[in-house]
Amino acid sequence: MKASYVSMLKENIGVEMKGKIQGFGSWLNGKVIEISDEGDIVMQFTVREEMLNPMGNIHGGAISAIIDEILGFQLFLQSEENAAYVSMTMNIDFLKGATAGDTIKAIPKVNRIGRKTAHVSCQLFVGEKIMALGSSNFMRVI
Repeated sequence: MKASYVSMLKENIGVEMKGKIQGFGSWLNGKVIEISDEGDIVMQFTVREEMLNPMGNIHGGAISAIIDEILGFQLFLQSEENAAYVSMTMNIDFLKGATAGDTIKAIPKVNRIGRKTAHVSCQLFVGEKIMALGSSNFMRVI
């Protein structure tokens, strides 16, 4: 587990991640809303206009990006100090839409960390309703 990151995230609960992390995750601009001492996180993301499809609902690619971000972040927090992983597969069930201004709550779970692979899953909620279910297999590269 990455104790120093867990500690930093605890100090920044509710703070937007834009500018605090690198790359695409910064654009998604999620907020950690809960984190345990073991590194179990719950994040939320606000649906913005640029995340919508032409019908005014969140684009499937935006949902996929949120799932990929939360799964990788959870695995990062709970893996060994020098471990690094890349996604091998990702499966998503799209169950409900969302529109601009909606808040998505993401709850990930590390199911297994092996020597060479890991499996992580998550649930996305809009309000009390499940919006999407996702899971991914990761390959350890370091």
